[in-house]
Amino acid sequence: MPERGLAQLDVALVYFDIASQQETVFTESHSAESLRDFFAQSCRAFTAWAAREAEHRSRRDDALAALAFPHPTFRTGQRALAEAVYKGAASGRCLLAQAPTGIGKTVGTVFAMLKAARPHGLDKVFYLTAKTTGRRLALDAAQLIGDTAPAAGLRVLELTARDKLCEHRDKACHGDSCPLAKGFYDRLPAARDAALEVGLLDGPALRGVALQHAVCPYYLGQNSRAGPTWWWATSTTGSTAAPCCTR
Repeated sequence: MPERGLAQLDVALVYFDIASQQETVFTESHSAESLRDFFAQSCRAFTAWAAREAEHRSRRDDALAALAFPHPTFRTGQRALAEAVYKGAASGRCLLAQAPTGIGKTVGTVFAMLKAARPHGLDKVFYLTAKTTGRRLALDAAQLIGDTAPAAGLRVLELTARDKLCEHRDKACHGDSCPLAKGFYDRLPAARDAALEVGLLDGPALRGVALQHAVCPYYLGQNSRAGPTWWWATSTTGSTAAPCCTR
């Protein structure tokens, strides 16, 4: 801006409504110096966050490389399932598996995905379930594996539908209506830092952190997804559980 001789700029935030094709524009005037200071402050905050996440990834990956199966032995059929899941993750191919109840599908699947994380560049694991019981089994498996490898600092986040986490269902999701939306981004950094300190961030834990910081539980969960994390989500149809990953 100085090289262009601009001492002050008008900056605009534009919201576009897809349904109505209408724009809503909010414009503010700022000096070049204040914008430069804001940019520098934002960069410092981001680089500090990025350095912290890189350190966490390094520690996590080192611990996952040495991850041991959380039980003394595999059940019948469990090792074969785990090996198939690992090979699928390693090759980037889909795996469709059918196995009887009781062989430990959840633990075997999650363990194999985590073992594949470091050598095959996996950063996140999603576990999608159709039923509440399946979701609980996935969370329990995550807790079990996390307890056997505390050095990994695994982050488990349960994602659920917005209407199930909404604290004010009679209000709209904006600052003029919902008290948890007003000033949300001012309180979000502290809330997100607190959320990351919780190893198993299931629905009740997420709600507790959110209300402690007076932010919306649903949007805290959505904004906590960045970084090396497991994500757990519920699907709405079907009766199977499906793990998948992102590189």
